[in-house]
Amino acid sequence: MLSYVIARLLWAAITLVLVVTVVFVIFFVLPGGGGRREPRGISPVAVLLAGRGARVPEMRAIEQRLKLDRPVLVQYLHYVSSLARGDLGYSFASNAPVSSVVLPALVPSLSIALGASVLWVLAGAVVGTVSASRRGSTTDRVLMGLSLAALSLPVFFVALMTLAAILNTTGIYAGNRYVSLSQSPWEWLEAMWLPWICLALPLVAVYARMIRSKVLEVKAEDYIRTSVAKGLSSSAVIRHELRGSLTPIVTMYGLDLSLLAGGSIIIERIFRIPGLGSLLLDARDFYDFPVMAGVVLLFSLMIIVTNLAVDLLYCGIDPRVRINSAPGGSSARV
Repeated sequence: MLSYVIARLLWAAITLVLVVTVVFVIFFVLPGGGGRREPRGISPVAVLLAGRGARVPEMRAIEQRLKLDRPVLVQYLHYVSSLARGDLGYSFASNAPVSSVVLPALVPSLSIALGASVLWVLAGAVVGTVSASRRGSTTDRVLMGLSLAALSLPVFFVALMTLAAILNTTGIYAGNRYVSLSQSPWEWLEAMWLPWICLALPLVAVYARMIRSKVLEVKAEDYIRTSVAKGLSSSAVIRHELRGSLTPIVTMYGLDLSLLAGGSIIIERIFRIPGLGSLLLDARDFYDFPVMAGVVLLFSLMIIVTNLAVDLLYCGIDPRVRINSAPGGSSARV
């Protein structure tokens, strides 16, 4: 068990170092664009910030102000040491600390991700279990047909069509302004419920079909047949079936949380929610590389932590992982 945890922590640390390196190279070494070629020896970041038509002395001044005239290795080591102290640098656009710009946007993004994830897991479990318990019936076919249709719809299409339907029907959408939970829980919920549904709908379909398949597989297990033969209630049998289906659900849940970054960017822009996705798009418009790097690093850190938590939870759920990771565990495999 301990060796398994240490191995996962080590891989998480290696992944984080690789992410930091890639982010540094992308945002501070190779940010050229628009077909422009920087003068020899001048940082491409300084060229972009100086704008078209800028002269070399202006670019040199920007380089010196942002300390971009140092060797790349020195810049990288300085960047890593700053990150270790929690210093993400300063915004090129506002000259404010990146942490003061990025952290306030974290709460809305987490609100969207956590709310949508709870919704798609609960709804997927209900739909999948009901469909499995009525296998081959009209209910089963209707639920699986609807899930297939929901799976085929892109997130941005669902969001735009739902928003258009509400506006055409009522003429107003109460959630068009984000309000924090501490300010007004009711207005916060008004702003969140529609993004949750739009982001969760395709994944409800995925989880419903997966849970249905796994429950039908578990139904054929000996311990389920024994539970039925002993006269356990239907609800108790369903609990056993869901518990047996939990392992792949936990694994997929961690992967889907990692994929929420792309969907949340679209949802935040459509519903005007000031989260990390909206901040990333705004920073892109102003070539604000430190803010873009900070957002990407924060997204990456959340993904790494989520996957690490899923790995550790998987170890707690499935005893085979603990056995196989123990000393001499390979001989204990069945």
